[in-house]
Amino acid sequence: MKKVVVLILVLLGIYWLVDHASPLPLNHEQFGLYNHMVHRLIGIVCFVAAGVVFWKWHPKKKNK
Repeated sequence: MKKVVVLILVLLGIYWLVDHASPLPLNHEQFGLYNHMVHRLIGIVCFVAAGVVFWKWHPKKKNK
């Protein structure tokens, strides 16, 4: 489960860092966001969240 969450966050980070435009979903024109710094910030936040999940999410230990 942890790997799936990290993978999704990394892919979202890459998507938001890429200069995406129409016809991609959630593009600049759709939201009226022409400021690329907003998208870069969201991409960086996704990468940081992926790092936090990767380093801090520990599997539960089973008691024997």
